[in-house]
Amino acid sequence: MKQSKINIVLWVVSAVLLLTAAAFAIAYFVTANNEKNYKNQLEFVYEKSFYELVDNVNNLEVNLSKLNSANSKSYQADLVDKLVQQSNQAQDNLASLPIDEQSISKTISFINSTNGYCTSLAVQLAKGEALTDDQKYSIEALYESAQNVKQEVNRFATLLTNDYNIVENVKFNSQMNQSGFSKQFSALEEPNVEYPQLIYDGPFSDSVLNKEIKGLSSEEITKVQAQEVVKKEVFDYKTIQYDGMTDGKFVTYNFVLTFADDSTGYVQVTKNGGFILSYNRTHNIEHFHKSQEECVQIAEKFAADLGLTNMKSVWYADAEGYLYVNLAYTIDDKIVVYPDLIKIKVAMDKGLVVGLEGMTYAYNHTERAALKAAITSAQAEKQVTPELDVQKTTLCIIPNEYVGETLAYEMQATKNGMQFYAYVDAQTGELIRIMRVVETDDGNLLM
Repeated sequence: MKQSKINIVLWVVSAVLLLTAAAFAIAYFVTANNEKNYKNQLEFVYEKSFYELVDNVNNLEVNLSKLNSANSKSYQADLVDKLVQQSNQAQDNLASLPIDEQSISKTISFINSTNGYCTSLAVQLAKGEALTDDQKYSIEALYESAQNVKQEVNRFATLLTNDYNIVENVKFNSQMNQSGFSKQFSALEEPNVEYPQLIYDGPFSDSVLNKEIKGLSSEEITKVQAQEVVKKEVFDYKTIQYDGMTDGKFVTYNFVLTFADDSTGYVQVTKNGGFILSYNRTHNIEHFHKSQEECVQIAEKFAADLGLTNMKSVWYADAEGYLYVNLAYTIDDKIVVYPDLIKIKVAMDKGLVVGLEGMTYAYNHTERAALKAAITSAQAEKQVTPELDVQKTTLCIIPNEYVGETLAYEMQATKNGMQFYAYVDAQTGELIRIMRVVETDDGNLLM
C-alpha cells in the first residue's frame, strides 16, 4: 500500500514536470516565432524605406538635370516643387533606416541642401523672378552631387537582391562603433542597378485621354467578319479557332492561332469597328539576324497591311532579342500624333511580329481640325537653355496631363552626353515638359 502511494506521487510529479516542460517549450516556441515575425516585419519596413529612398534619389537626379535645361519660369517652378517633395520624402526614408549619421553624412548633406535650396527657388519663382547665372551654377553642382549619391544607393540595392538582411546586420562592431549595415552603406562606390523599373516605351506611350472610345466606329461586325479581319496573308497562321468574347470596356471577339512551327497566338478583334486590339504569339528567340532598322520596317509594314495608314515609328528599344516599336499616326507626314499610338513587338532573329497593343489608338484616334502653330520653331527653341544642343525640332500633338491635347514643338536634344526630349506649346510658347532618356545595359527608359 505504501509502495502504491509512492508510485502515485512519482507519477504526479513526473506528470507535473512533463507539463511544465511542455509549457516552457510552447512558450519558447511562441516567443521565438513572435521574434521571427517581428524581425520579418521590421525587415519589410527597412527595405521599403530603402527602396523608396532609391526611387527618390533617382528622381532628384533626373529633375535636377531637367531644371538646368529649362528657361520657362512656370516649368522651372513645377520642377522645384517636385524636387522639394522628393527631397522631403528622401529625408523621411533616411530617418526610418538604422544608419548612424556619420555613415551617410554626404547623403544627408546633399538631400538637405537640395531641399533648402529648391524651397528658396520656389519662393523666388512664385514672385516671377528669373533664376540667376549663379543659381544655375549651384543647380549644376547639386546635380553632380546627385549623380554621386545615386551611385551609392543604387549599388547598395544589389545587396538586397542577393538575400542581404538589414535586421541581421544591425549589430555594432565594438572596435568601429558602427553597425554592419552602416559600414556597408558608407563603403558603396560604384552603381550596379538602375531604378525605376525599365520600360520599353517612348514619349506619351500610355496616353488614354478619353473616357469614351473615339477611335472605333459604331458599326458592329459579326464573328465571321471579325475572323476575316485576322488576315491569313498578314499573320501567316496555319489554323484559326474562335475562342469566345470578352465583354469589358472593349467588346472583342477572341481567336487562337496556330503556326507552322507549332507556336500559338491569341488575337482580340473589337466588335465595334473590327479593330485588332491586341495580338500575342509565343516564340523562342534564336540567333539574332535582324537589325533594329529592319525590325522597324517590319513593324511599319505590318501596321500598313492591317489597314493602319500613316503610321510612323517614333520610338524603339530592344531587350532580350525583341525590338519594341511605337508607331504614331502622322498628319501630312509632318505632325506626329502621340495619342494615336500602336505598340508592336518584333523578334530580332526571324523578324516575326509577335505582339501588338492598340488600346491608346482605339481610344484616341479621330480626325483633327486644321492645326497651325502660332510661333516658329526658332522661338520654341529659346524656351530651353543654350547648353541644350537641339538637333531636331518637329510639330506634334501631345496629351495634356489630365484632359485634351496640345499642338507642340518636340525638340530632340543633347547635353553633356545625355539625350532629352523637350516640348513647347506651339500656340503660347510655354515650355510644357522635358523628358530625359536614361540609358541602361538592358535598354532605355524615359523619365
